[in-house]
Amino acid sequence: MPGWGVVRASSYGAAVGDPTRWPGARQLYRAAGLSPMQYESAGHRRDGAISREGSVELRRALIDLGIGLWHSDPAAKAYAAGLKARGKPGTVIACALAHRANRIAFALVRDHTGYDPGRWTDPAPAGARANSLTTA
Repeated sequence: MPGWGVVRASSYGAAVGDPTRWPGARQLYRAAGLSPMQYESAGHRRDGAISREGSVELRRALIDLGIGLWHSDPAAKAYAAGLKARGKPGTVIACALAHRANRIAFALVRDHTGYDPGRWTDPAPAGARANSLTTA
């Protein structure tokens, strides 16, 4: 994967350990403490900041992979630019890219394959995808 050197990949591998103990990338992301806290009162629900529950090493490794993705992958750069244009702060962008990097890294480790950029690029912009879902 471009942008993920030996140090980034080895820190991720050390933090994950045996990948077969994780059912999927979602559980790994949650174990890193990067999923949002949820608040609910009187039937109203909102998401808060990241929970920070879980492994600090795994959280740092995922954010580091996301930053490496941000600097090297054109699709990730476009995604980050779109988030920045919507007014998202840098920390939110870093967590979003860590989420994307987590899905990629977990699939690479799980499937024992190399990186194929065509598999991870979004074929349609998010607005176009939402419009196509509502009109169908």
